[in-house]
Amino acid sequence: MSHRTLLVLFLAGLFACGTAFIPSVFADETVGVFEAVATDGTGAWRIGGDAYIVDPDVATIGSVAVPDAGELVRVKFEIRDGARHASALSPLGFGADAVQDGPYLLWEDADSAVMITVVDGKVVRTEHDGIAVGDVLATPSGLVPGIVVNSSYESPAADWPDARRILAVSDLEGNRETFMRFLRGNGVVDDDGRWSWGDGHLVLDGDIVDRGAEVTELLWTIRRLEREATQAGGRVHYVLGNHESMVMAGDLRYIHPKYRFTTDRIGATYDALHGPSSEIGRWLRSRNSVIRVGPFLFVHAGYSPELDRLKLGMDEINETIRSGLGPPAWPAASREDLRTGLIWHQQGPHWYRGYFPRHAAQWGGRPSDEAIAAILKRHGAEHVVVGHTVVDEIGWIDGRPGLIGIDVAWRDPGEAAGLLFDGGELHRVDSVGRRTPLRRPLTPDQGE
Repeated sequence: MSHRTLLVLFLAGLFACGTAFIPSVFADETVGVFEAVATDGTGAWRIGGDAYIVDPDVATIGSVAVPDAGELVRVKFEIRDGARHASALSPLGFGADAVQDGPYLLWEDADSAVMITVVDGKVVRTEHDGIAVGDVLATPSGLVPGIVVNSSYESPAADWPDARRILAVSDLEGNRETFMRFLRGNGVVDDDGRWSWGDGHLVLDGDIVDRGAEVTELLWTIRRLEREATQAGGRVHYVLGNHESMVMAGDLRYIHPKYRFTTDRIGATYDALHGPSSEIGRWLRSRNSVIRVGPFLFVHAGYSPELDRLKLGMDEINETIRSGLGPPAWPAASREDLRTGLIWHQQGPHWYRGYFPRHAAQWGGRPSDEAIAAILKRHGAEHVVVGHTVVDEIGWIDGRPGLIGIDVAWRDPGEAAGLLFDGGELHRVDSVGRRTPLRRPLTPDQGE
């Protein structure tokens, strides 16, 4: 295998690239290096080579302190009278030389690819030729020192009824460090971050991407754990959520500001780095959106009665969604017909919130017990487990034994939690492995 390493430092002004179908409200936003306050009487801030008029009377600006030179700043702006007027300023608290991202492996043909990594704010490109499946490629990333190549992906099975140990989490949103601490605390990985849970099944119930600052590294970590678990007789199941489908379609509203900076330096849009020619993009496009593991039906947002009326099997749902991943985001036709628009329709598995009383009216009303029972019967499950909608703590939704919500905050290790099924019993578990039994809710005829 031959490789040529090029170190590229882009000094051009920074601008967050987007795709044509993203609403224009996102176009006037950038992340750049703060240079200085202009001394020409305008008080403009120079960011990434451009001047932005800063009005201290604007509520979102008046309390923002002038950052240090070299610090990254996120700026939203509008053009008036030929000048950029800032509407919001957010210093990020670190400079360009602190930015790490990647690696991204982009395939050029069947056996050659370019690896792109941002190290200390600089872009490192490495060309690899003669790549074979199973090759290990070294990277300059501190968190992802090497990746195992698999240039094509088969979709995993959706049905795992015999799983006996299951740990489920959702909505990690790029919080890699908290996630790894949680896995270590529950014995899923060892001190070196390697799989140590034998034949256990780890379920990631969607929205692993967006918001956080270590999305790329988290995706590579999950991909590695998936391989290690399989070798040990266990499994890692990655269920797609709405944020995965948004990223792949180019709706980039929720990416961390860091990625607006790195994509500009790389010279590619964020969705292109997760596109069908990228290693991570191919892997994501092969994942499922509805699976059964043990007695649980896992879906990111919810399984609506309207979806159940289509009488689709899991494989049919998953294949329909996989075939539609990618741009454009929010196509009108797919939001009108559920069968052809499973990704974007509000009754689809990436968006439905009807299980939750505070959202039920907007999502077609609270589903009846009979409707939930029909969904479970169709897929041979006892409970539907969902993320997407934040809950105070993992447990039964609306006191209903067929529905479990697991979306909790992952920014703080003290709030991170998962659903554990072990020895036929259900528990909430925290980052240090403490178990709290999840008692089945009483039905009305059982009383208090």
